[in-house]
Amino acid sequence: SPRAPMLSRASVSAPMRPRMCTGRGASAASQAKEGAAVMAIRRYFDTWTRQGAGAASQTTEGAAATAIRRYFDAWNRRAMDEACAQFAEDCVYDDTQYPDAFTGKDALRFHLVRVADALPPTFQFVIDDIADGGDTVGVQWHVENNGQALPFTRGCSMYKANRDGLLISGFDVPEPAVLKPGSASLFLLGVASKIIAEPVRAVPAVTWLAYVSIVFFSNGILPGPDATQLDRATWGEVLGLSLNFWLVAPLLHLSFSPALHPGLEGIFNLLLAWAAAFAGFLADGRPGRASGSMLPVIAGMQLLTNAVLLPYLVVRSPEEDKLVYAEDLAPVERLVGEWKGLGPLLAAVGTGAVAWGCVARPEFGDLATRWGSLLELLSADRLASSFVVDLVLFAFFQGWLVDDDLRRRGVAKEDATALRALAKFVPFYGLCAYLAIRPKLPERSAAIDEDAC
Repeated sequence: SPRAPMLSRASVSAPMRPRMCTGRGASAASQAKEGAAVMAIRRYFDTWTRQGAGAASQTTEGAAATAIRRYFDAWNRRAMDEACAQFAEDCVYDDTQYPDAFTGKDALRFHLVRVADALPPTFQFVIDDIADGGDTVGVQWHVENNGQALPFTRGCSMYKANRDGLLISGFDVPEPAVLKPGSASLFLLGVASKIIAEPVRAVPAVTWLAYVSIVFFSNGILPGPDATQLDRATWGEVLGLSLNFWLVAPLLHLSFSPALHPGLEGIFNLLLAWAAAFAGFLADGRPGRASGSMLPVIAGMQLLTNAVLLPYLVVRSPEEDKLVYAEDLAPVERLVGEWKGLGPLLAAVGTGAVAWGCVARPEFGDLATRWGSLLELLSADRLASSFVVDLVLFAFFQGWLVDDDLRRRGVAKEDATALRALAKFVPFYGLCAYLAIRPKLPERSAAIDEDAC
C-alpha cells in the first residue's frame, strides 16, 4: 500500500506558525495565509487517503484465494472440520491420483480425514504461488517434512468459489504417475508413516507376515498340507466346524450337525468367544476415525482370527489425548461395545466350550482318552494346530488396545495399574473381566450439567 511522503518540519509547521503582527490589516493577512495553508494540507492528505484506499482495494484477494489459504492452514494443523468448512455442501473435488472425483462435502471429509491419518503431522503443504482470479484461483504447492521439501511432491490445483465465498470445486494435479495409485499408495504411505511414528506397530506387522506365511503357505513347520493343497478331509473339517459354530447345532441336536472331536470343537469355540471379546473395543472405530468402523474387523475375526486382527493393530488411527463421549459412538458400537454384560457372557461361552471339550460326546472316552486323541489330532492336522497358534497370539495381543481404551475414558497412564495388568496378562478371562469393570465412557449431557453447576 502507498506510504505518505515524509514532509519536513519546515514545510508543515512554518506556514502554520503564527507571526507577531501589529494592526488589524496585518492580522487579517496572516489569518488568510494560515487558512490557505491548512486547506492545502487537508487536500493533500485527503488525496493520499483516497489513493491509498484505492491501491489497497486493488490488492485485496479474491474469495477463492482467501478460502484456499484458510484451507491449507487448517489442513496443516489437521483441523479437518475447519478445512471442510471452506467447501460448499455440493462441492466436487477431483484428485487426479484417484480414479473418481469426491462428490459432496461428506465424501470430501472422509477423503481428507483418511489422508491426514496416513501422513505424519510433520508433513505440511506449502503454497509456492497463487494466481488470483477472483472466484477462481490457481495454486502451486509442494510438501515438506520438518521444513525440508520432499521429492516428487509438487503439484498444482485449481479451485472455484461460489457467491458465498465457499469452494465449489477443486482439481488437484500432483507430479505425474504412470498409474493412478490413489488409495493403494495412500494406504502404503499410511502404514509406513504410522510405523515410523510408533515403531511398536512393527510388532503386529511382522507377526502378521510370519503368521500368514506359516499358517497358510508353509510346509514342514505346522503339520498337514498348506492352504494351496488342502485335502478333502481338511475341507470337511472346516465345513463341520462352521456348521457347529458356537455349538448351537450340536446343543440343539440338529440333524445336520456333524460329530467332530469335542476337544477340537472346544478349542474352536473358545477361539470364537475370545475373538468376540475384542468387540469391547468398538469405540476404537467410532465415526470420524480414519481407520473406519471396527465392526467388519470383529466379523472377520470370527472367520480368520489373527489374519484380520493383526493388520488392524498396524493401521488403526492413533488415539488422541482427549475424552471420548458415549454419544460419539454409533448406536451399535455403543450398545455392544459398552455393554457391561459382554465380558461375563463371553467368559461363560468360553467356559462352556472348555467343558464341552472335556465331557461332551461320550463316545470319545474319558478325559485322559480324549486328551490323548486330541494331542494326536493336533500333531497331524493343519487346521487344529493353527487354532493353537491363534490362541497364543490372542494371549499376546489381547491387551494391545487397553491403554488407548482407558485413555479415552479419562484414565491417566499411570493409574489403574492393576486393571491394566488384568486385561493384558490374564488370558481371555482377564479381558472379559476388564470389559465388565472398566470405567464407563463419560456422557456429554452429564458433562454439560456439571459445567452448568
